[in-house]
This record gives sequence, C-alpha cells and structure tokens, in this order.
Amino acid sequence: MAAGVTKGDCQTPRKRGHPKLRGGQAPLPHKFSRREMRALAALCDTLVPSLPLEAAGLDRNVTNSIEEYASKSEMENVAAFYQLGAVEAGVPELVAGTFTLRLKSGQLFLLRATLWLLSTYLGTLITCGFMSLSWCFPFIHPFHDMSLKKREKALRSWSLSSLAPMHRIFKLIKSYIVFTFYSKVGTDGHNTSWNALGYSGAESQLSSYDEAVPRLRPLDGKVLDAETAGADDLRAFLKNGGFSLLDDVYHLQSLSDYDGKGKTVIGVSCDVVVVGSGSGGGVAAGVLAKGGQKVLVLEQGQYFARDDFTLLEYPAITTLYQGGGVLGTDDGGVTILAGASVGGGSTINWSASFQTPEHVRREWAEDLGLSFFSTDGYQQAMDAVCKRGSVNSSCEQESFQNSILRKGCEELGVDIGDIPRNVTSQHSCGSCNLGCVTGDKCSTSETWLLDAVNSGALILSSCQAKTVLHQRNSRSSSDKTREAVGVVAEFGNVVLYVKARATVLACGSLNTPPLMLQSGFQNENIGRNFHLHPIIMGWGYFPEGTGAKGTNYDGPIMTAISKQVANWGSEASGYGSVVEVPILQPGYFGVLMPWMSGSQHKESMRKYSRTAHFMVVCRDRGNGKIVLDKNAKTTTISYTVQTEDADSMVEGLELGLRAMVAGGAIEIGTHHIDAETLHVSTSSTRELEEYLHRVKKATFESVTRNNMGCPVCSAHQMSTCRMGTDPQTSVVDSSGETWEAEGLFIADASVFPTASGVNPMITVQSIAYCTAHAILKTLET
Repeated sequence: MAAGVTKGDCQTPRKRGHPKLRGGQAPLPHKFSRREMRALAALCDTLVPSLPLEAAGLDRNVTNSIEEYASKSEMENVAAFYQLGAVEAGVPELVAGTFTLRLKSGQLFLLRATLWLLSTYLGTLITCGFMSLSWCFPFIHPFHDMSLKKREKALRSWSLSSLAPMHRIFKLIKSYIVFTFYSKVGTDGHNTSWNALGYSGAESQLSSYDEAVPRLRPLDGKVLDAETAGADDLRAFLKNGGFSLLDDVYHLQSLSDYDGKGKTVIGVSCDVVVVGSGSGGGVAAGVLAKGGQKVLVLEQGQYFARDDFTLLEYPAITTLYQGGGVLGTDDGGVTILAGASVGGGSTINWSASFQTPEHVRREWAEDLGLSFFSTDGYQQAMDAVCKRGSVNSSCEQESFQNSILRKGCEELGVDIGDIPRNVTSQHSCGSCNLGCVTGDKCSTSETWLLDAVNSGALILSSCQAKTVLHQRNSRSSSDKTREAVGVVAEFGNVVLYVKARATVLACGSLNTPPLMLQSGFQNENIGRNFHLHPIIMGWGYFPEGTGAKGTNYDGPIMTAISKQVANWGSEASGYGSVVEVPILQPGYFGVLMPWMSGSQHKESMRKYSRTAHFMVVCRDRGNGKIVLDKNAKTTTISYTVQTEDADSMVEGLELGLRAMVAGGAIEIGTHHIDAETLHVSTSSTRELEEYLHRVKKATFESVTRNNMGCPVCSAHQMSTCRMGTDPQTSVVDSSGETWEAEGLFIADASVFPTASGVNPMITVQSIAYCTAHAILKTLET
C-alpha cells in the first residue's frame, strides 16, 4: 500500500469528482441591473447566436441534406449546434456572475458603463454609430433592438477599432461569453455543442478508468483545508502533527489589525514555513522535511487528488487556475495561465521537463556572475529532481498534433526533437491541463509533497499568507539589518502566526512580489524584470482522411519540439523561439479562434477536433513589472513585447505554418483578429508566400503595438525577484536568500536571472533543491 493511504481508503472507493470540479454550474450573484443584463444578453446573442439551419448548409427539411454528413445523427448534431445560442444556453447569468467575481474594479466599471450605454438610444449611437440607425421609428435603436447583422458589424468595428478601450471591451466580452458557452456543462457532464465539434469531453479519458479500483489520495490526513475546518480543528491538526502552539501572540504588532474583528488568533512554531506548494515550494518542503526540519506549508489553493479531477474544462479552469483562468496584464495584451491549487503549476502543466539549457546556464554563470549554475552541484540537482519526477523522453504513441508537427518539420528538413516528460511512456492523457486522473504525472502533490508529509510536514490549504514578519537582526555575524521570523496568514476565520527559523516564499512570480512589498521590503527590483515567454499560435485544418489519425485532444499533450529558430548554439544569442503544440479544449479554442460573425465562428468550431495547433514560445529579452497599488490590496501587471522578441515570434510562426502545409493541411490560419486563412489545396506557391508575408507583418505589428490584434498568452512567469550578485540589480543571492533579510528565502521561478527559454519546471525545482540544501546548512549552524 502506498505511503499516505489508509486501509479505509482502499475499502471504500470514493465517488469521482470533487464538488467544485463537477458539472451543473449554478450562476454566481452579480451586480448588474435589468437594463445592463438586457444589453449583456444581446451581446451573447451576437457572439453566439441561434442560427437557422441554412447557416449549417441544411435546409429546413433536414432529410434532404443527409448526404453531406456521415450519418443522420451527425447531421442532427450540427443542426442542434447551429440552433443553440448563448442566451438559450443560459450564458448571460453565468458570465454576469463571473464578471462580478473576477474583474478588477476598473474593468468592471468599463464593462458596466458599456452595457449601460448599449441599453440606451444615445449610448448605442455613440458606441455603434450608423449601425444603430434605421428608417423606422424611432430611427435610433438600442443595441438589443438592432438586427443580428448590424450587431455583428458593430462588434467587428470594436475589434478593429484604433481606440484601445474598444479593443479591450470586445476581447473581454468575447472571451467570457465564448469560453462559457463551449465549456459549461450540465449535471450530466456534457455540453450540447460538443457532438457537432467532435469532442467527447471527459468520457473518452475516463471510460477506461475502472471505478472499482481504489484511487490513492496521497496527502489525505496531512492537509487541512480552511473551507471545511475551524479554529479547533486547526489546533488539533497542528498538535497531532507534533507542532508547538504558542500561548501569547496578541502582542505582535502585525496582528493588531485583526483584533476586535471576530477572528481567532493562533500561533505555532516550526523550523521552516514554506509559502506555496508548486514546483518550488513542493521541492523545498520535501528536501527540508527529509533533512529533519519541522516544516509547515501554506497554500492559498485547495488540495485535489487524482479522483477529484473530472476533466471538465469549465470547473477545472475556474478552480485550478489563478484568477479562474482569466488572469492577464492590466491592458489585456497578454493572457496569463498559472496554477492555484496544492501542487501549483505542476498540477495542471503539460508534463514538459527540460533541464536548464547549457547556453542559459553559461549565460547565468559567465555573464551574470552566478558561477553556481556551471557547477557539478547544479547538474546533480537537475539529475535528482528528474529522477524523482521519473523524467524520460520515451513515448509509445504520439498524438495527432505532435505527429503533424513532427512530419511537417521532417518534410521541411528542419530541426525536430523529443520533449522529455515527467510521465511514463504509456501516458496518453490529453487533458492533464485539467488535472491528472491517474496520478501518472509526477506533480509535487504526488512526489515532493508526499516526501514532505511522510517526514512530518503538514499542509494548510485555502490559507492565504498576508505578510512576512521581520525584525532588526540580532545576529552580530550578519551584515543584513533585518531577519525574518515567520509569517502571518489567514486560515478561514483564523489569523495564524507561524514563528519560524527560516521562511521560504514560493508563491510564484505573480504572487511573491506583492507579498514581499506588502510586508514592507523595499528592494527596488521586487516585481521588476518580469519575463513570461510570450506565446502566439497558428493552426492547420486536416479533414478526416488527411494528415495523422486522431483528434487534437487525444494522446500525449507535448512530445515534439522544433528548435530551428531558437538561436541555440555556441555562437548564437540563445534568444529565439521554440515551436511546440498546445492543448486546447473547446472553451479556450473558441476564445482564441478569430470572430467575424456568429456563423463564421461556429463554422470554425465545427472543425475543432481536426484542427492541429502549434505554439511559438519565445525566450524574451523584453520585460514587464508587477506593482502593488497604493492600498496594498491589488497588483498591476504590465508587459510589452520587444521588437527583437517579435521578430523571433513571427519567424517561429512562419515555421509552424509551413510545417502545417508540409504535414498535409488543406487550410491554415492564425489567431489574428482579421480571421484571414489560406486554403492550401487551391492556392499556388506564390499565393502561399504572399499569405505568409501578410500574416507575419500583421502579427508583428499587433504584438509590438500591443493592440490585441493577435492574442498573446503566457504559461511561464519568471524573474520578478531575480537572483544576482548585487542588491542593486537583484533580490536574492545565489543561495536564494534575500539581500534585505536573513532567514528569508525565495524558491520559485521569480528568482530566474533571465527567461529560461524552455518550459521552466525542472529549472524551478533544481534551484529550489539547491536553495533548500543551503537552508539546511544555515539551520545546522
């Protein structure tokens, strides 16, 4: 029996699916008025309208058109899809609640102002122009009274407008409405549109999973969640775990703000408190606990084990991702994906497990003075984390998308290689971005955190760290004026003071800087030097009978990579782009595919299952910043793609599109808002070259001007508390300890000196491994 699993776990199989990850989403409360909701419903009906059968190539006597489809049932599915609109599917109430929950105050104000304008005659004239006019009384019509054709023209004008607010509001409403329509499910775990898209949802992934086989919950008994536990539960949990509770903590200045607010204050002491449980925090906790330290892990997300996952896109994205999967830069230019549960990004990443490239290690060691990265010790750290994560490059059956990319690159005679992964060679789940149902993917909750709890560590989930406590340094041997003494966190209705000999921050590049800043640290590099590997995508369409077999959601997510334009090598800069493939379930697929009209977008969605995507991942020179606002409650995320990076990205885009053509695509396209595609099968070589030239030019201009004409995404955030040799240019030293406070360490991707250029998980874990060993030496002295 595996460690951490009780006999009772095996005797009583659980019903699959955590309540938060099941179907049948109920609308959340919202703040919109009836007039605003009427305008929102009209927007929903414009973006995803109910269309007549003729739009699907069917006449009203559907039996006359059956020859166009493989079967009558397929034809009926397509007919039902076209006739179903977002309003009939209940999308307006769902997105209204999501808007209220997720949007920042400025975004919500802009949205509500737009809805109010659209609900009035004059406001519609201002926002929609002549489209709101007609020869019929009253001559000016509010948005909901305009025809579908005019409403579509109005939204197209917003998407193509030179006014940034119009771009932003279009992207905002399109993203929420389209994502919700294509990802929401009923209590049966199904979405009506999926049949027409050729998407089987979770069924194909779960059908072979034997419900009678006991499923492991490795961390059960060692994780306490604030959503279900109170003060007495917390005290008992800590005491039973061997932690010492503190008698008097009310005198602490940092806790005074909570007095009189009905919260219980509990204090606990330990050797090390680790804030965050992802790739960095999980490894740090595992190494420190195995090293004999009493470790307490604080995680703002919840714990979900393998049998909690349902592989349903809507509940998984909104629960397992920070910001509900709709996080982005404040100007809307970059969409950001980051994990938000126990295990962090390792729970929802795509398994790619690259060691830090040699040229990156060389740059960090030789150019930046961090010689530690060129040592055998760092290589041993990478080998250790790869071994614990079962990293290998074997794959028994490559997926449809990876096969297309590999074949296309081979036909072109350009570089194509294998991606090492932290799964077995048999692993073929195409939905690991929604959680791994078999536990085969070696996330930290299946590996390093298990090591930690088996060595006496405990994890508090749904626990939000509020501030790092620090005081004047009492150690005469140190030249640092401050020393960290622990963390204050909120655990439900409890204010928790954790007194620790060492504090490790591993909240990720988005969250570690705000925590540092609101704790009073003043190093000017905190939150600066932000890198995020900007990503753009392209696609090729392969009808059945062309290209590789399968669908774009079956099989391993990532196994093939082209470094043709990565600029690796002894004489190259090391700054360029790699080409890989993504996984896009229908919701995100719909968000990314360009929208010109309801019928055009639905036609794109019908091609879903046989549309192969590739993504261009850029090692960025440019950077942004994360700044805490004046009231210390929200953060501002800014980022701009630099010209040199955009050059690399469009070079990768061209390579990917050529690979799609070489792989047999009959149609290719990008996500640029003008929705231009090329039908390869009917185009000449000259037409292909002209198309590629136009696409590269439009994408370059969109990316560099940040006008949102081409969506830019990020799944890798780095360098916001970077490592260096000088406090004037960095936040931590080579051991991961902050320059400002002794005993305060950072162990996540925020310490990267520059962007890594490849999926960063192994680099994060390797640095955390080394930092944890440095902490052990410190605590032993």
